[in-house]
Amino acid sequence: MTLQATYLHIENLLSKEHINQISSLSLQAVFNDGKLTASNAAREVKHNMQMDMQNQYYMQIQQFILAAMNQCTIFREATFVKNIYPFLLSKYGPGMEYGWHVDSPLMGNMMRTDIAITIFLNDPEEYEGGELELRTPLGDKLYKLPAGHAICYPCTQLHRVRPVTGGERRVAVSWIESMVKNGEQRKILFDLQRIINNLLSNNAREQAGELQQIHSNLLRMWAE
Repeated sequence: MTLQATYLHIENLLSKEHINQISSLSLQAVFNDGKLTASNAAREVKHNMQMDMQNQYYMQIQQFILAAMNQCTIFREATFVKNIYPFLLSKYGPGMEYGWHVDSPLMGNMMRTDIAITIFLNDPEEYEGGELELRTPLGDKLYKLPAGHAICYPCTQLHRVRPVTGGERRVAVSWIESMVKNGEQRKILFDLQRIINNLLSNNAREQAGELQQIHSNLLRMWAE
């Protein structure tokens, strides 16, 4: 796991067993043009295929992913999940891409989108191109992670999926509304929790308790 500013890389969010199950179910599912779920200008630059959400295979995969997220302590401590948008299960073949765009600020039943998450469902060796590219004040960042790994990043940033030139890229993508709207505040709380956990692992319970009180009071102050 690495966290740089507001970027959270979670290793092995999904197990190899889950990846294999998802791959098997995906072979049986129907995929539609990804433009059907895009809005505004994003529709013009979106060129991928997405699993039909109205079928049993999609529902099984959704449950696999949600269960894994719920069991991931680091994910919970970093994001403070309030709501999660239903995952979009996408695949990109040769020539497909998702051009530069910004995610919609509100989705579904007026859910605010604070954090985007991309979970990679197959290994980078299985396709060429297809990097997730984020435009940041410090320059562009590229992510092409192993199967089961995930990257969380702020929805405020311009980003794209580079063209796939060979093989097939498979991902699960969603958006999170956090109880703590401000990204810097989430980072402070996450850093505090890491220190608390380290103190507890070294049996420094009194110091951990003092910091836990600060963490709790800040969360009470910032949570919506």
